[in-house]
Amino acid sequence: MGRRIGIGIEAARARGRAARRRLRPSLSEILEDRQLLATAGVDYVLSGYKWSNPSRITYSIAPDGVTWISGKNTIDAAFDAKFGAGNWEREIARALATWQAAADINIVPVADAHYDENALGASQGDSRFGDIRIGGVAMGEQKILAQTYYPPPQGTTAGGDVEINLSMNYGIGRDFDLFSVLLHETGHSLGLGHPSSSSEVMRAVYGGVVDGLDDGDLYGIRAIYGARGVDAYEAQGYGKTSSRPIDMTAPLTTSNTFTSQAASLDVIGETQWFSFVAPSYAGGSWSVTASASNVSMLSPKVTVYDDAGNVLGSASDPSKWSDDATARMSSLVPGRRYYAAVTGATSDVFAVGAYNLTVSVSGSPAVARPTTPIVSAPTAPTAPAPSVPTTPAPTPTGPIYPTTVVVAPDRFELNNSSKTATRLGRVTQATYAGLTLPAADVDFFAFQAGAAGVYQVSASGAVVQILNARGKVVAQGNGSAAVSATRNASFTVRVQAPGTDSVSSYSLNIAATPAAQRRSVAARFALARQGLARQGLARQEAPALASAAWASALRNASA
Repeated sequence: MGRRIGIGIEAARARGRAARRRLRPSLSEILEDRQLLATAGVDYVLSGYKWSNPSRITYSIAPDGVTWISGKNTIDAAFDAKFGAGNWEREIARALATWQAAADINIVPVADAHYDENALGASQGDSRFGDIRIGGVAMGEQKILAQTYYPPPQGTTAGGDVEINLSMNYGIGRDFDLFSVLLHETGHSLGLGHPSSSSEVMRAVYGGVVDGLDDGDLYGIRAIYGARGVDAYEAQGYGKTSSRPIDMTAPLTTSNTFTSQAASLDVIGETQWFSFVAPSYAGGSWSVTASASNVSMLSPKVTVYDDAGNVLGSASDPSKWSDDATARMSSLVPGRRYYAAVTGATSDVFAVGAYNLTVSVSGSPAVARPTTPIVSAPTAPTAPAPSVPTTPAPTPTGPIYPTTVVVAPDRFELNNSSKTATRLGRVTQATYAGLTLPAADVDFFAFQAGAAGVYQVSASGAVVQILNARGKVVAQGNGSAAVSATRNASFTVRVQAPGTDSVSSYSLNIAATPAAQRRSVAARFALARQGLARQGLARQEAPALASAAWASALRNASA
C-alpha cells in the first residue's frame, strides 16, 4: 500500500541505553536562518516524497474504534488515562509546530470523522480528516515505538499517517518521551528519512529526550520545502515597525470590515504592525481579530493602541494553538489613527505561523445618492460681504501613511503556470474560497471531471479560461466559463484579474450538471453483477494486501 518507516529502540538497548539529554542550542538559535553545516545522506535523507500544497497541511487525531494500521485505534483512551486530556495533544501539536517554525509550511489541526485508516479519498485536502492522521495501537511489539507513512502517494489517504505503539511506556519529559518520538515520526510524515548520523532527531534509533531540531534536520526539511521567509507585506517593507505599518485605511472607507490575509510571523518574538484612520461613519464598539484558526499552528496575541501609544485592548490565549484572538474596544474617534500589533502568545514554536488580521467597526459607509439639479431664477448682484479670516482645519492626528492596499498571495500561490497548477483531483462540485490575485498574478488549477456533464467554472471579478489536456483554450469568459466533459476528462483552469487591477478576494466554484444517461435493463443488470464481483474481489484481496504491507513495514521500520 505504501512505504512505512519507524523508529526503533533495539540498538539503544543493546548498548545498555540510559536516558540521556543532549545539550542543544536554544529554540531561537535553532530556528534562526543561519548557514547550516550538513551533508545529504549523512545528516539528512530525503524520501523523495512531499506534500503538494505545503501552505496548508492538515492533521487530525483519529477517534478510538477505527481500524488503524495494526489493529483498533485506542489512542484517546490510553493517553487520556495516562497523561490527562489535553496534555498529550499539546505534545503532538508542539512536534508539528516545531517543523512548521523551521520551514516554509503551515500546518492546521482539523476534526477527524469515524473513518478507518487509508479510507478511499483525496490524498491531500480530504474534508473528513487531516492529511496527517495520528492513531495508536497496543501492538505487543517491544522493538518499535511508532511507524509512519511518507507523504503521498501512499495507498489512498494513508500518506503521512502515524501509528504509535501503545504497548511502550511513554512519558512527557522522560523516556519514552512522546514529543521526541512524534517529532521524529512527523518528520517522516513531511518527507524525511533516516540519516546515518546519530545526532539528528531523524536518526533511526531513539536516543532520549530532545527539545528541538538539529542542523541536519533543519537542512533536510528546508531542502524539501524551503526556509520560512517573510510574507508579501514585509517583502514590500510594510508591517515590520509601527512607523511603516500595513495600512487598512482605504478599504475601511467603503466597508466596515476588512481582512488583511496571508500575514505571517516567521521567527519567534516577531511583531507585525497594522494601522488605519477611523472612517467618518464609524462610532461605538469595534474589534481587531488575529485569526490563525484553519490557517496555521500559531497562537496569536493582538494588542491595540491609539495614536498616543495608549493600550486600548489586548487578547491572547497561550494555552491554545491555531486559534483566534479578538481585542474589543468600546469607542473610536473618526479621523484618529489606530494601531494593532500582532505577535505570538508564547515564546516557543507556537509563536510562528500564518494568520489573517480583521478590523471591524460599527456604523455603515454612506451610500452616494443621485441628486436632481434645481434650476432657479438668477438673483440680483449684491456687494460682497467683508471676508472673515477662518481658522485652518487641524491636521489629522498621527502621521499619514500610504493608503495603497497590498493584496497578498493566497494559500495556493506558486500556481502561476500550468506546470505548477494546484491539483484539485477529481471534481464534480467544489468551492475554494479566500483566493486572491495580486497585480499581474495568474492562478492555474487542474482537475478531472468526476462525472460526465457540463462543468460551470466561475471566479467573480476575474477572467476565466478553461484549457483541455492539450493546453488548448476550449472556453473563456468574464467571471465564468462552461465546458462539456466526459468522465475523467482533464482540464486546466486559468484565472486572471481583468486589466492591471488586483482582486483582493475571490472564490473558485466548479459545478457539474450531469449528462443524461440511458441504459437498457440488461445493461443495468450487467453493471450490477460487475459491481458485486468487484466488491467480492476487493474483500478477498484486502487482508492479503494488508498482510504484505505490514510485513514490509516491520522490515523497513526496524532497519
